Amino acid sequence: MIVDTIIMGDYQTNCYCVRNNKDAAECLVIDPGLEPEPLVQMLKENDRTPVDILLTHGHVDHIGGVESIRRHWPKVRVAIHKDDASMLINPEENLSLMAGCMVQTRPADVLLDSEEVYYQAAGLRFRILHTPGHSPGSICLYSAHDHILFGGDTLFAGSVGRTDFPGGSHEALIDSINTKLLILPKRTQVYTGHGPETTIGNEKKFNPFLTPNTGL
Repeated sequence: MIVDTIIMGDYQTNCYCVRNNKDAAECLVIDPGLEPEPLVQMLKENDRTPVDILLTHGHVDHIGGVESIRRHWPKVRVAIHKDDASMLINPEENLSLMAGCMVQTRPADVLLDSEEVYYQAAGLRFRILHTPGHSPGSICLYSAHDHILFGGDTLFAGSVGRTDFPGGSHEALIDSINTKLLILPKRTQVYTGHGPETTIGNEKKFNPFLTPNTGL
């Protein structure tokens, strides 16, 4: 698996372009945020074709570039968990009204509804882990084969996602992390929604927001 990171917009959102191997032209785009021009430029300059957009949740800083990608690649599909689906079409729910930038997209093409679903696109295969807390429909994408987790805004290096937005729950977030993420192998590389990469092992050992009885 090849992962390219593009940091997008004032919120410094990590957008990921993921390919099956270095020769692959087709890719999966995870969380195209605000100010998507660098992402579009990178895809075009490298002759890459996004076949799907996977959204870890529906907040504006993770969905702001969806329609731009759709304009350039009309066949691309957009997938989001069903519990965050309304955020795509509702600027109040996706927090863009609060941010002062009014983002509204067309509905998703694919609604995810179970953590048992394995999502496949561009030769890639991920297990969808439903991790509510930051938002009701937050998800993480896990590849056991490559020991990689795309964590969205659920888990960060030394921190966890905010829960003070509508639909957020700190209790649910910590439960999601403890029961869905910290049970993964310690070597699992975590690509976060903001900030640097980390590993499950590092977060189990050093993250001050997590309790010490999570598998050490």
